[in-house]
Order: sequence, then C-alpha cells, then structure tokens
Amino acid sequence: MNNWIIILPIVAFATIILAGLGIRYLLSKPDLQRRLEGIHADAVMTMEERLKLPFSDRVLLPMLDSIGSRMKQFSKQHATDNIQRQLVQAGLYPRMTTSRFEGLRWLSGFALLIVGVIYIPAAEFLNTVVDIPGMKLPLINPLDVDGLALFFGTFFVGYYLPTLVIRRRVNDRQGVIRRVLPSSIDLISVGAEAGMGFDQVMNYVRRRTKGPLSDEFGATLNEIRLGKSRIEALNNLVYRTGLDDMKVFVGAVVQSFQLGTSIVETLRIQADSIRVKQRQRAQEQAMKAPVKMLIPLVFFIFPALLVVILGPAGIMIFTSELGK
Repeated sequence: MNNWIIILPIVAFATIILAGLGIRYLLSKPDLQRRLEGIHADAVMTMEERLKLPFSDRVLLPMLDSIGSRMKQFSKQHATDNIQRQLVQAGLYPRMTTSRFEGLRWLSGFALLIVGVIYIPAAEFLNTVVDIPGMKLPLINPLDVDGLALFFGTFFVGYYLPTLVIRRRVNDRQGVIRRVLPSSIDLISVGAEAGMGFDQVMNYVRRRTKGPLSDEFGATLNEIRLGKSRIEALNNLVYRTGLDDMKVFVGAVVQSFQLGTSIVETLRIQADSIRVKQRQRAQEQAMKAPVKMLIPLVFFIFPALLVVILGPAGIMIFTSELGK
C-alpha cells in the first residue's frame, strides 16, 4: 500500500477540521457585541417571527455577512467598489452586499476544495469497484505537484465562480435593457408630446412595461420623491444600468432640462440613434459568426465527416490488403 493512501484520510480530516474551525472563528463575535445585537434583535423581531423567515435569511445570509466582513479587509478599495458596481448592475444590491458576496466567494472556494479532497480517495475506490478497461479515473497523489494543483485549482475555481455568474447576469440584464430602451424612449416622447410631465410619463412607461428597465425607472422615480434632484436621480440610473446608450439618453435629457429646450425632438433623435447602434451591433455579431464557427467546424465536425466519408474506403483497402 502506498504511503499517500494512508496519509490521504489524515489530510482530508485535517482540512475539514481546519475549515470548520476557521468558519467558527469567522462567525464568532465578542461577548459585548453579541449581547448588544441580541438586545437589538429582541427589540426588533421576536423569536417566532425570526423562525418564520426563510433559511437563507436566518442562517445563510448572516453567515455570509460574518465571513465577508472578516475577509473584506484584505481586499483593495477599488476591487470592493467594482464588486458593488457589478452587484448594482446585476439587480442584486442591496440584498447581496459586498460583504455577503465576499463571504460567498470564500464559502464557494472551500466547498470546491473539499470536493477536490474527496475526489482522490473516490477515484481510487471507483477504479477498484468498477473495473472497466479504458474507463479509469486519473489517480492523483496529494503530496505531489498534481495534488497541490488540484487543491489550489479547485479553491480558485470556486472562489471566482460567483464573479463569473455575476458578470453573466450583468450582461444578460444589460442586453434586456438595451433591447427595450428605444421603444421606451418612443413612449416617453409620445407622452411628452401629449403634454405629460417627464416624471409622469416615466411613471406611465414603468406601469406599461415589465422587466429590469421598468424597475430602474421605478427606482429613479422613488429617488425623486425622496428629495433627490432629477439630474442626480438620472445619473444614478446610468450608474445602475452601466450602458452607454442610457448615458447618451440621460445626457440629452439633462441638457434639455438645463437649456429649457423641447424634449420631444431630442427623445426622437435619441431613439433613432440607439436603433442605428443596435443595427450596427447586430451586423457586427453576424460578421463575427463565421470566425466563431471555425473552431467547432475544424475540431469537431470535419473529423466526423472524414470518418464517415473515408471510413468505408479505408476498411475496404484494409480488408483487400489482408486478402492478399
């Protein structure tokens, strides 16, 4: 029996114990802070009301807050600001704060690290039980370079996986807003031409449409009702969407407010300009399609076609040579 087979359970056990102790340390708080939070929680919410909350609100989110608040101190400020901007543009803020997201990244990293630790004995066990020629899982020595690469690789994949998910959500949300923005601007221009105020017509568009753009219009109107200036609320709309088209639209509207010019013609020009940009983006994506299709054609489709076309001829040549 190899030495690593004996050492492996010890390494796995130590990893799980250290991870548990680390999480317990991160979740632990000073006695005074714990008492103050307990008094505040009792004054705000009773135990029965707290038990009615979902599991994520009772356990998961506080755990992510505790882990993230400890780990966020090792992150740079510009990285934290970038994460907050992505969370806002993904529509997850303020439920998913930067502290919770940082805790989620560390929790995801340790989860995949444990999966990597479990893989090593599981691969040997499956190779022993399922003895099928040509279907063997690769065995990895935890004390070798391959083992260290597996451990670090699984941790970093798990750590950066939430970031990739957030970026994908931001791109999808921006795509939805970009598609419906011209028609929404047309509705705003029609309402403004009919004599409605800008806030009133924006509220009308919010009620008539569904989706992330409607939610952002609602958030902008709420900020205006709470006392923010219209220009500041519109600039926050640009920040929450992160779209150049929205930035151009808001810039034209703000300039119209400041100069006192008619907003109807400005909105029509902006809607036509955004449609032209969308058409250009579609043409650009269509021109990129042949290049993107080249890799699957060369590596997957062409080899299969060669096997189908030349396979029978090769078999006939091989059998004829054997016949001789």
